[in-house]
Amino acid sequence: MDYVKTKVLYTKLPHYVENAANLTYGSELAACFDICAAIDKPLDIRPGEHVGVPTGIKAAAESPLWFRVNSRSGLAIKHGIITIAGIIDSDYRGEWIIGLLNTNSESSGKIYRIAPGDRIAQVEMPFPYRAEFELCSREEFERLSTARGAGGFGSSGR
Repeated sequence: MDYVKTKVLYTKLPHYVENAANLTYGSELAACFDICAAIDKPLDIRPGEHVGVPTGIKAAAESPLWFRVNSRSGLAIKHGIITIAGIIDSDYRGEWIIGLLNTNSESSGKIYRIAPGDRIAQVEMPFPYRAEFELCSREEFERLSTARGAGGFGSSGR
């Protein structure tokens, strides 16, 4: 079965950090595309700590498609860093914030450092869809508003 390519409009926020790997698939058959950290200085995640890492990106898929945020296997296996809060709904128009958790025990002392532009997660669309990203201006993106808009992280209820 072939992938169904679908246009995904996105815009970069002022704090976006350039990285050629951002919003790209690692290979022709990769199920997920990479997403990178938009931070201006290194960020340490202590054992047991969870953080929300900005990406500097807002994106919109055609409804009813959504995005699922997944851990990068190298970060999970080698460093104990996993993603949390994994779905970005089709009507969400705010900045993508990636929840990361350092699963190492406090006694291990294993602090993980994220540098600006680091790949922090991989994102998939429901099979068989595959994103084809198209950059648009922030003004054009704002015209893609939905009833939900940028409301997220518990905005739809407890």
